[in-house]
Amino acid sequence: MESAQTPKKTARDKVIIAAQKLMTGQGYSATTVDTIVREAGVAKGSFYHAFESKQDLALAALEDFAIKAWSVVSSGPYREQTDPVKRALAFVDYLQASAENLWAQGSLLGSLAVEVADKHPELRQRISDLFSRYEDKFVRLFAPALEARGVQQPAARELAVHLLAVIEGSAITARSHGDSHYLRSGLGHFGRYLRLLLEQPKRY
Repeated sequence: MESAQTPKKTARDKVIIAAQKLMTGQGYSATTVDTIVREAGVAKGSFYHAFESKQDLALAALEDFAIKAWSVVSSGPYREQTDPVKRALAFVDYLQASAENLWAQGSLLGSLAVEVADKHPELRQRISDLFSRYEDKFVRLFAPALEARGVQQPAARELAVHLLAVIEGSAITARSHGDSHYLRSGLGHFGRYLRLLLEQPKRY
């Protein structure tokens, strides 16, 4: 039951949440409008009042997923670190600690990326844009840390792409095995790699 302080979910909100769950679990093509409205507990008319099509809904669901995930990531205690190296390392530690909360049920971006690549160019482009936005945010954390240690290779952008690959690959593996340990393990390995790069004397 929702408290008086909790905003009541609209039909649109319920449809987006249902779509995220179903499309992450069974893919875009297998998820029909009928299954979405049944999962959301709303009338079909409510769906078409909020969205023109299933693709229109998928675009909204992707954006909502990305915003909510980053709101969790961006609120971590790593932000309190003023030293760029400590901040970058604390960021990855926080990702590892938050991994189950964020991706235990899979990643909507990763779940749809391969499936829609050829058949739905607008969805593919939105997923590409969202991945690029994540990369940009990661680069802003990694670049100052690499510069502080005089590390030129890998570049911050390469590290950001690597981290995204670790997250998405670990989410797929964890879901395949039904074991969220793979999420923590994947990010843990990335963290150890980052420490090897950064926890050393500055190069001159």
